[in-house]
Amino acid sequence: MRLLLVETAPSSQRNSRLTAGLGYIASYVRHHIPDVVVQIIKGDPDWVRENVADFRPDIVGISTVSQYYPMAVRIADLCHERGAFVVIGGHHLSALPESMTSSMDIGVVGEGEDTMLDICRVFSNHGAQRSAYVELDGVVLQDKSGELLRSRRRALHKPLDDFPFPARDLMHIQPGESVGMITSRGCSYGCVFCASSAFWQSIRFHSAEYVVAEIKQIVEQHHTSHIYMWDDLFVADRKRVERILALLQQEPRLRRIRYSVTCRANLATDELARLLKEMNVVEAMFGLESMSPDTLAYLKPRVTVDQNREAVDVFHRNGIRVTGFFVIGSPQETREEIEQTLHFVRTAPLYRAEAYMLTPLPGTVVWNYAIERGLIDPEHVDWERLYIDNPENPENGIILSETMEPDVLRDYWRKFQRVRRRKDRINLLARIPQHITHLIRSPFEELALVRERLRTHRQGHI
Repeated sequence: MRLLLVETAPSSQRNSRLTAGLGYIASYVRHHIPDVVVQIIKGDPDWVRENVADFRPDIVGISTVSQYYPMAVRIADLCHERGAFVVIGGHHLSALPESMTSSMDIGVVGEGEDTMLDICRVFSNHGAQRSAYVELDGVVLQDKSGELLRSRRRALHKPLDDFPFPARDLMHIQPGESVGMITSRGCSYGCVFCASSAFWQSIRFHSAEYVVAEIKQIVEQHHTSHIYMWDDLFVADRKRVERILALLQQEPRLRRIRYSVTCRANLATDELARLLKEMNVVEAMFGLESMSPDTLAYLKPRVTVDQNREAVDVFHRNGIRVTGFFVIGSPQETREEIEQTLHFVRTAPLYRAEAYMLTPLPGTVVWNYAIERGLIDPEHVDWERLYIDNPENPENGIILSETMEPDVLRDYWRKFQRVRRRKDRINLLARIPQHITHLIRSPFEELALVRERLRTHRQGHI
């Protein structure tokens, strides 16, 4: 059996840094079906067409987010035409299974490892006969009349440590570049713009032992000196963080590895910052969202502006760089409130700062709000308008603000971008001596980092 896993992305991001999700599915299927041949690619329909022609997969699994769903539809069409059995999954399909098309043989709702393994096993025995899959948990499919059939929701897999490490040998990682990990799934909080809570339903953790073993494998196989922890909230379990630190201290070869981790302002204390500093965390990433009390209360319950401010100060004085993410365009947010946030971004000791337009993604509170206001017709959605990384384009974005015109919001977004670029230039100049030293000591790693930064710069990231 030949399995091709596809992460949809624009042509500029072909085979760039992949998320870990498809890596977990690949490793899990390979573990249970040793003779399966798997490839993972990231890209647009043209890139997939080339790979399908060369690889000739039996099954194509497509993972997509909402803004790239039109790409997923085209990919499904071309794969279906070439005789592949097409599986669609990811956050978008899980939130809106009714958006499936006739070229998609089956959809995976929620967590994908066990469901994809079952699909592969059924395919081995019954091929592409859709009726053979109706008894599987966690799937949706269309019958002959086009009616959508939904199975029972699949129970979340426990413990997470059952899953092998992601198949990073298939994930196009360049030696020496930064590598991402996911050490937990889900979040116990409920931000109105985040689909993670609905997708994962609850929070689960890999054990500290699993995490450190995975770090060891990454360092040995990919020679990296920097790891991103892309959990929704890496520090959600303080005791686990302490255990990870204790295990890392027993591994002399890992002491030079630097980490970027996700945090939350209401959990930030000097004790946590010192713990992360001892772990060699060099960057803490906070979703600060807003410095207006009313807007913050709407976007992110149970966090205050004072806690945001204190979190930045705490980590800054403990020598950990702070990256802040902000959201503008809430329904009742005023110009004065955006100015409060903009002033904070300009003056606070933030290493990096990124602002996004509030975007109604399927499965979120603001998605339902947009439907109620008539801003979205759920039967006819232009998914590409949800591309949140380029609000400069007036064709992008579904503006939720009731207090400002779209042009005003876009002007504010440009102001945030100017501040971000200024911080980036300052950081670049400050790092020049460090990069020169690193180039002398570890030329291989430094050149890999330069390649990585050039690649992410071309893709429009920080």
